[in-house]
Amino acid sequence: MSVFGKLVLLAVVLVPLALFAAPKPDFTGTWKLNLDESDLGGAPITALTVQIRHKDPEFKYTAKATVDGQDFDESETFTTDGKPGRDSRGGTMTAHWDGAVLVSDDTGPDGNLAYTSRMTLSEDGKTCTRDYVPADDQTPKRHEVYEKQ
Repeated sequence: MSVFGKLVLLAVVLVPLALFAAPKPDFTGTWKLNLDESDLGGAPITALTVQIRHKDPEFKYTAKATVDGQDFDESETFTTDGKPGRDSRGGTMTAHWDGAVLVSDDTGPDGNLAYTSRMTLSEDGKTCTRDYVPADDQTPKRHEVYEKQ
């Protein structure tokens, strides 16, 4: 085998290993929704701050928001290893990694998929994005952009 062939073979073997070994992002921090950069699909959110404590695979968050003039708090704890857990609304949530993207699926109490979300962290760790895709055709998608405080 030529030197070039050996290098190509080495790259084919090592690149997937490097991707597999890449560390997962740590979303720990306080995040504030940037309303100007987000597309909320018409959702009447006027303020949203999320406190996250993330020590993989454990993920805990508390959200404080103003929606349609009403203040509310919500807290959830789940794991990022694909094991199902209960959410505060009586549904089931599962979360797993797709490379550096945290993907979560939430089913309603009836067992039907309610939404899928995908969270990413910028390389500098200052911006978090969450794409929210409802399972039904009536609820608009949302693209949320958060800035670390």
